[in-house]
Amino acid sequence: MELRELVSFYHVARLRSVSRAARALELGQPTVTTHLRKLEAEFGITLFDRIKRPIQLTSEGITLLDLVTPVVTAVDILKTQMDYSERLGSFMVGAYQDLVMHHLPRGIQFFRSQYPDVHIRLMARAYAPLIQLVKSGELDLAFCSPPPSDEPSLEFQELFEYNVVLMTPPGHTLLERHPIQLQDIAEWPLILTGPESLTRQKVEQSLKSQGITYDVVLAMDDTESIKRYVEIGMGLAICSDFTLHEEDHYKLGVVRLDHIFQSSVIGVCTLKGKFLGRAVRNFIDTMSDQMRGFHAELLDWGYETQESAPSGEAD
Repeated sequence: MELRELVSFYHVARLRSVSRAARALELGQPTVTTHLRKLEAEFGITLFDRIKRPIQLTSEGITLLDLVTPVVTAVDILKTQMDYSERLGSFMVGAYQDLVMHHLPRGIQFFRSQYPDVHIRLMARAYAPLIQLVKSGELDLAFCSPPPSDEPSLEFQELFEYNVVLMTPPGHTLLERHPIQLQDIAEWPLILTGPESLTRQKVEQSLKSQGITYDVVLAMDDTESIKRYVEIGMGLAICSDFTLHEEDHYKLGVVRLDHIFQSSVIGVCTLKGKFLGRAVRNFIDTMSDQMRGFHAELLDWGYETQESAPSGEAD
């Protein structure tokens, strides 16, 4: 005996029609008939007098209906409550500032259209604070790079890969040097992300391991501000390629630094064992569908900026 067979019997008994019960359950009529026959075979009884129209319960059918009604009613209440919890609730999400600005809005807008009564609190932070906030349980999830390998309390689901790039003002002399080395970059003033940024940590570790002296003239977590200061010639920046967007194309020279820095990934970081409600799990699924497989399409921006400029400005 299965629960679905009892549910089919309950609805046929209430509606006094196999076809109407099938429509109510969104099942095929043969399926409902099969459920009834299985119940009758298991208990060795006849549940309905099928000669009369509409069909009538037998005495055994009346007894079974009395017994299963509380069960089926409880199941319906449970389904209602589960759907209610799925469509209500609140949770906290953390992400890098650039993800918050450019990669999350479309997915969040779609999620809100599906679950308008779910409240999302969004927090923009650098890598180190995000990891700590997920670990402490203050954030339900974070979109960031993988947690350190010595953090077994955290789980990570990869979404897309990114690379480190050099950003320069358009037409900068370094754009003609191939390949650009870290020593070449360090000869210029540097604009880097804040000290809690994973990319900043990678850059400084590489510089120090090679004994290269460097000068950081600005440090900001907001890459949009970094781009602006690079554009006006304040210095060169080393950032992640997922922070680049179409509107930057004629404002910056960009060179990939794959030969210096290994690629990394962005994904969903959660606390192992932390209960995630249906609303949170639905949000993760929605955002994963929106972000998975993202790839920054990078051409040789330095040269293309010069070649693509209007003829009156190229000289």
